[in-house]
Amino acid sequence: MRHPGKIAALAIVAAAILTPSAAYAATVQSNLVDGSVTTSGTTCNWTNAATSADPPATATVDGSTVKLTCDDGTPVTLNNSPVISFDDAAGTGTADAINITATKLGQTCTYEATNVTLNRDGDTRNYAGGPFTANKTDGSILCPSTATLDTASVAFH
Repeated sequence: MRHPGKIAALAIVAAAILTPSAAYAATVQSNLVDGSVTTSGTTCNWTNAATSADPPATATVDGSTVKLTCDDGTPVTLNNSPVISFDDAAGTGTADAINITATKLGQTCTYEATNVTLNRDGDTRNYAGGPFTANKTDGSILCPSTATLDTASVAFH
């Protein structure tokens, strides 16, 4: 059985790194990102989430523009607008906090992960990582106390 928390954790990491590169942004000032997250065989995707700035500047992801669609129909919502900092020397992007709510089998669970870091692919602004763990912040007794995301990837454009 897939747990709502695992689906929530998917979205947590995926939403973590949502800003285009400074080099790439010089030619395209769109501040948009697509992403995909997978846990326990379920994949959730989004396209064209908006950000406030281009890296390496600190950027805020507009949580209202992250519209997650999961291949098994699980409803997942990003509840906050994560602040992302970039370390180009290390090739990473880190979100301060990501708070997600998911409903699975009639159970609604909310999870939060902090200091979520994904690794950049070479000189691109494509990031990936996992596994990651999020802690339950709300939900029924049936919601697991933690949720694990297997993988996450994002591509900025």
